[in-house]
Amino acid sequence: MSRVGRARALPGLALGLAGVLYSSWLVGPLLNPAFGLLDGYASELAARDQPYHLVFGLGDLVVGALASATGLALAWRARGWPRWAWWGLVAFGVATALDGTVSSMDCAPSADVRCARLAELGALSWRDQWHSVSSSVAIAAALASLLALLVSRRGRRASFRWGLAVAAVLLVGTAGTLLEVAHPDAALGAWQRVQLLGLSGWLLYAGGIVATQGDTGS
Repeated sequence: MSRVGRARALPGLALGLAGVLYSSWLVGPLLNPAFGLLDGYASELAARDQPYHLVFGLGDLVVGALASATGLALAWRARGWPRWAWWGLVAFGVATALDGTVSSMDCAPSADVRCARLAELGALSWRDQWHSVSSSVAIAAALASLLALLVSRRGRRASFRWGLAVAAVLLVGTAGTLLEVAHPDAALGAWQRVQLLGLSGWLLYAGGIVATQGDTGS
């Protein structure tokens, strides 16, 4: 493989792996039967009082490391809209790494009444309270990155359409998640899973662009 080929393949593979690992919530019911596939927020699987929380926390850490390192390498060489896309990837990576480590949740409020009560009273640790901040930053950065990629792909019809499909899933999932936060119901977490699928799709989409077109996305 030529040097140019490796320069495209390695970042593409890193983002592809990040996209797959970001779907670790799919094995949640196997490791933690207290949560069904669509029960509670996926972040609760990494709450520090839950079984196998280190597995899910490590998953976020690895995804964050892959995304931020790859984003830095690509942003350093890119220009225009792609460069903004890769800086968004860096911000997503840092926030996601924090999600699984420093700002992981103390407990799982959807599965523990006492935890839910403590959350209502604001009596959980600062790390738990910062979790919503790091998660929000990760989502905002991903949306900004995807938007920049779409702008850069306007001249490539097939790639642009794939990007629009990913964006539609991510936007629908994000809107549904915001509604869940405002009005929790029996489907708590279901819309967030749609959002997570959109995020994995974005990472895979970005990886495909890099692997086929290079860091400029042109």
